[in-house]
Amino acid sequence: MNPQPPPLPFDLGITLDEGETVQRIVYRSLIDLLPTVSGSIALELFALGLGYAVSHFPDMVPFPPSIIVAMVGVTSVLAALILLIGFYVYRHNVLIFTNIHLVYVEQVGLFGRRVSQLNYRQVEDVTGRKAGLFQTILNYGDVTVQSAGEQEKFIFHNVSNPTQIADDALQQHEHWMQHLQEQGANPPME
Repeated sequence: MNPQPPPLPFDLGITLDEGETVQRIVYRSLIDLLPTVSGSIALELFALGLGYAVSHFPDMVPFPPSIIVAMVGVTSVLAALILLIGFYVYRHNVLIFTNIHLVYVEQVGLFGRRVSQLNYRQVEDVTGRKAGLFQTILNYGDVTVQSAGEQEKFIFHNVSNPTQIADDALQQHEHWMQHLQEQGANPPME
């Protein structure tokens, strides 16, 4: 019994070809969420500190309590929004291995998304790179996929175990090329 391929995590805005199945979905490392989480926590701590100052030292705060309560509420909501938007962007940056293509979805902010597909036949080189002490110790880095033709290279940032992801992409490329040789087919590059 073959395991079911993972479902697409969200609507990519593309349709898979007939017979194309998702083999693997790669997300960015949780390290990528660290700035967002840190910023949200800092804002929430500021809101809590402001609330504490008003409740324990009301004479030292130059604003009426209603304005301080509003500032605490707005800051808390802003911290939650930053966290939610950051998680949304994190979750929608994916590299998807299908049996035919590499699909790179780059979510840029809340309203910007770029989806790129690369047929394994077009893959020329895949590199996993860890740079610096933290990336080496925590085993995360960038995966760069160089393609044939005019298409620019894919750079998937802050992925866990980038060298293994690069090796997997090259294995998929080799598997695809071997499949083409066995079939005697020479389909056009997409």
